[in-house]
Order: sequence, then structure tokens, then C-alpha cells
Amino acid sequence: MSRCEMSNRRPALLLVLVCFSRAWGQTPQLLEAVRVHRTGASALAQRELQACVEVKCGDADRLSLLLGYLLLSDSQAREAAAQLDARPPPRGLEAFHGWYLGEALSWSGERDQALKVLARARKAAPPWLQTRIDARLGELWLGKGDAKKGLPLLEAASASDPSAELLYQRGLSRWMTGDATRGQADLKAVAVRFPLHPYAARAEELVKPAYSFDEHLFRATVLGGQRAVDELEPLTPPPGKEGRLELALAAAYFQKGDDAKGQEQLDHAAARGPGVASEALMARARRFMKKNDNPKARETMLKLDALYPEQPTADDAAYLAAWIAMQAGEFDQAADDFGRFDARHPTSKKRDEARWFKAYSEYRAGHCSVATLQSLIDDFPRSSLVPQARYWMARCQQQGPTGPVDGGVKAAVPPARLAQAYQGIISAYPQSFYALLSSERLRELGVEPSPPFTTAPRSLAVPVPNELKLARLLSAAGLFKDAGTEVDRALSSVRSADQALKLGHALQGIGEYGPAYTLAARWLWGSAFTQKQPEAIALLYPRAFAESVEKFSQDNGLDPYLAWAIMRQESAFRPEVTSSADARGLMQLIPPTAASIAKTRRVDAVDPAELYAPEQSISMGTWLLSALLERFGHPSLMAAAYNAGAAPVAEWARHRNTLPLDEWVEAIPWKETRGYAKNVTANYFVYRTLYAPREEAWRLSLKVPEPKTAGVNF
Repeated sequence: MSRCEMSNRRPALLLVLVCFSRAWGQTPQLLEAVRVHRTGASALAQRELQACVEVKCGDADRLSLLLGYLLLSDSQAREAAAQLDARPPPRGLEAFHGWYLGEALSWSGERDQALKVLARARKAAPPWLQTRIDARLGELWLGKGDAKKGLPLLEAASASDPSAELLYQRGLSRWMTGDATRGQADLKAVAVRFPLHPYAARAEELVKPAYSFDEHLFRATVLGGQRAVDELEPLTPPPGKEGRLELALAAAYFQKGDDAKGQEQLDHAAARGPGVASEALMARARRFMKKNDNPKARETMLKLDALYPEQPTADDAAYLAAWIAMQAGEFDQAADDFGRFDARHPTSKKRDEARWFKAYSEYRAGHCSVATLQSLIDDFPRSSLVPQARYWMARCQQQGPTGPVDGGVKAAVPPARLAQAYQGIISAYPQSFYALLSSERLRELGVEPSPPFTTAPRSLAVPVPNELKLARLLSAAGLFKDAGTEVDRALSSVRSADQALKLGHALQGIGEYGPAYTLAARWLWGSAFTQKQPEAIALLYPRAFAESVEKFSQDNGLDPYLAWAIMRQESAFRPEVTSSADARGLMQLIPPTAASIAKTRRVDAVDPAELYAPEQSISMGTWLLSALLERFGHPSLMAAAYNAGAAPVAEWARHRNTLPLDEWVEAIPWKETRGYAKNVTANYFVYRTLYAPREEAWRLSLKVPEPKTAGVNF
């Protein structure tokens, strides 16, 4: 197999680069090892460099830079400095060679030499690298005791990156140059804003700051648990702020698991003024919810709204009280509650959601209100809920005189008018879940819907522009983090849709599907979904990493369009993404899930770093999707389970499988999962519409199947 045939195993920016060159020094194996931080990457780079030198290949300088970078990443600063100093910089990457050599010298204690190297590197560096160099130069001058030379550099660097490190160093420099007031303020800011950072303890030791009451409260929110209790218990609050302390202490006690003391503090806070008392009630209500005592939570929230309707917490309380009633199946009560919320909180930012859930509750209660849905459309025309309001209006009308509608029984809406309403949704929101539902409802009326897209996606043959020249060089050298920063800089320079279209196709042409998608989502939404421009659609729905997706989908008996639908939602086609929950890579698998997949498949567990490798992520992700589809029998349920886990989705399916799919999805109690299931199902529909052969037309089943009791459960 040639390198070009193996292309999607490599980092994205290298997908096409290796095909441009006759003799890149780095192998695909080395570059992938670097990108996923694989153990032994530096040893592999060392072997490849030696082999390159032996045959006198033209890429030794680039391999030397990569090896020096890897040694520095492995905390072998002296070895990195020696390696980087042994060979000249690759052409075009002089600034980066100087940056990493300066870093290695700095960490080796060679301050004077590091200063010279970094000062030279700065002259050829792009602006974002200049900021890094300024920070290091300032720190080096400070370390030499010359704060006067370091301060201007630290001032410049901290203006764009006010990190704990730079604030600390700027504070020291200001203090040492005679500006004690501002210097102490910087050091105190480190201790207040970053109390968990190691520099916070140093700053406290230096300036022994006297914190204000509000600064103590802020530190406590960051510290949490016992450390927050230790911060707060000794305080004597200023007059009028006793309640703020009680609320903060309650949160700290709850976090450390002392429920009794937390409730005691809430009792004290509830006796304070309206602002504090309302927050105390809301905190108590949330504790009830955490313990699954929703009736008590609802009772407390309604009490809060009745006693303190003008307080900000009343907005959330009234909304959540209605939500609890709806989730309990008390739909008439929920409709009344949402209506009351709408009337009592006219400035709330949740009024469109409340209007929607009022309409949905009325529908579930058996008296669907077209008027409520129409009012949502009229009063909130820019709301993201308008497509579903239009769909459910048509559903109400389609039901005809089966029950009271808006206070009286009305005649059924003529089928032609219903068909017009559904087709209007497809035309206005072709990429949406509601376009797909509308297509199926039209078929129930005996009408074949017009396709949402009539032309196939089309790629532009765009030469790689100058804006990406440096990113290409960095990626070819294996400096992927720097390449990503440079790509992001290029994206930030875009100022028009035409520019976005050209740069997007240039990025997609070199395998950078993620940045191309990001650019299109920012600039080309109207071009794709209003004007139906095939070049814009191609950027928003790419068949990314096609070789791996098609191979592993076939191996696992999965429709590849489902894999792309999930990938689009999970990572937006960026292999390097890590979520706040430590989900990794294109398919956003967390390490425990990957371990469970390996155990179920009876294969060796993978190193968590391997989840960033596209091939590994796609292999495991398509297996999991196939297993979930086997258990749940429907792509919408499969998507919900991929997001929320199999157990809750199985419970929802068993208890609500008498509902049609549209009602079932709207009833998913978790907002994130509800939106996720809609988006993935819509993605799947669009992918198949755009790319699947017409003879392989796909229909969305509106029946929710009973899940299998056995099967994947993670």
C-alpha cells in the first residue's frame, strides 16, 4: 500500500502533503505517533533521523527539529538543546526552531544563550509566536534580576494572555522596578483568581494580602469542599452580607458531603432579605431534586415564586416547577404552570421555551392548541423553536376533530393545506429533524415530498493559499499543535462568505475537515440551506476520513452515513478534540468506554492516547454504533444511547414506546440528549439524501421499537 493510499491514518494537514512530495523524511507511523502522544515517539524519531542521515536524505533538518521538540516534551531539556543545536533549522521554520531551542536552553539553565536565541527567533515569528517568546524573554530577564528589561515584555504578553504565570511574573517585575502598588495588586490577583495554582501560595507568602469579604467568597467558589469551609468559617461578614456567607457555607458543606450543616446554613439564609432568602429556597429545591424528591422540589420552587416573584431565582424556580410537572406526566398542570410562568415573568429569556412546553403539554393532555404554537412563532420569530412549532401546528391540524382544539371542535384541515404546511417546513429548514418528520407525515397523506436538496455537493479545486503555507510546513514537520494554531489564525482572518468558501475548500482539499466545517458553519449557513449552494453544502456535510469510515462501517455492518452523522455532531471532524468529560477524538469516546468495548470484543485495551488516532476512533465508534443499533433498532434511539448511555434510553423506550417517534423524542427528559438525538437523526437524513444512491432511499420509522433486554449496556 502506498503512502497516499494510507493517507487517512495520518494527521489531517498531512493527508495531501505526503502525496505532493517525493521524499518526506518522516514516515506516517512517526507522524501519527507524534500526534497521539504515543509512548516511544522520540525513540522512533531518533531511528528515522539516523536512517535519514545515513542515506543523506534531504529531510534531516526537519527530523532533527521534530526530535528536539519531542525530547523537550519528554522533559529532556539538555538533550533537546543539543539536538536542536546540532543541525540548522528547516527552511521556513527558523522561528520555531529558535523557539524550541530557546525553550530547551531556558529549562537547562542556560539563560544568556536562551535570551540570544529567542531574540533572534522573535524577528521571524508570526504574532502569536511572538507573544509566547515575549513571555519567555520576560521571565528570563526577571530570572537574571533585570526586571526593567523583562517588564515591557511581560506587559505585552500578559495583555493577550492574563494567565496566573504571567500575572505573577508581571507582578514581581512591577514590584522590583518600583511600582509596588501595581505589583502587589498583580500578586494578590493571582491569589484571588487562581487559588489552586502553585503560584497562588507563593503570591500569598510574598504580599500576605488582606482579602475583602467578596474576595474570600470568590476564592471559596474555586477552592470548594473542605478548603472552602476553611476559607469561610473564620469570616465575620460585613453588616448586611451575613446571608451571602451562609449561602456560600451551605454550598461548601454540601460539596464536602455534610448535608446537615448545609441545611442549617440554608435555614439561617432563609430568614434574611428577599434576595438571599430566595436563593436559599432555590438551593434547597435543587437539593431535593438531587435526591430525586421532585414533589418536594416543585413545592419549594412554587413557594419561592409566590413569595419572591421579582427575584431572579423566581424565573428559574417557576420554569423548573412546570418542567417537573410535565416530566411526571401531569400535562394539564404543566400547561397551566408554563402559562403562569409566561405571564408572571415577561422579561425572562426562557419565555419561548415555556411557550413551547405549554403547547407540548397541551398536546399530550389531548387538547392541542394551534393558538399557543402560533403565538410562539409570532412573538419569537428568531427562536430556534420555530421549526418545531410549525411542525406541531401541522400535527395538531392533521389530527382533525378528534378532540377539543382551542376551546372548541373544529373541522379537519384539508389534506392539501396540510401538505402545503409540511412541504413548507422541508423547504424552510431542509437540514432539520422536523424536515425529516414532515417528509414522513406527507407520505401518510399520500404525497411524495420534494427533496430538501436537488443538487449533489460539489467540491472546488482551490490551490492551497498563502494563508496556509506556514501551517503546511508545521504539519509536515510534525509540529501539529503549532499548525493548529496557525490554521485557527487563518480562519480568524476571513471576512466574507466568498473568502470562507475558497479557504474552506482549500482546507478540505488538504484533509482539514474540521476547520473547513467550522468556517462553513460560521459563514455559509445561508449559502447552504437557503440558496442550496452545492459548494457550501460540501463543506458542511463532508465524507471525512472516507477510507476508514467505509472500511470499519462495512466490517461492523453499519451504514457509513450514520458514522458521519455522529462524527459531525460529536467532534465536528476534529481528531484532536477532548471534551470536559475526557471524551476523545473523532467519535468522542471516553477511556472507560473504550476499555469496555475492548473487553466486549475480547481484544487488547488501547492506550487512551490512541483514541485521538482517526482509524482507532472510527474502528471503535462504528462498532459501538452497530451494537447500539442492534439493541435499540432505530437510529434516533441509537443516537440517544450514544449520548446518554444505554440504560436510561432503554428505560425511556420501555415506558414510552407507545408514543410515536416525534412525541418520544420531545419527551426525552435530558435537554442535551433530546437535541443530540434530533441533530444526529437529521444529519443521517441529509447525508443519505446528498450521497446515497436514489435506489437506496431511506425512510424514518415513526414507531419506537421495544429495546432488546440483552446487548451493549454502556
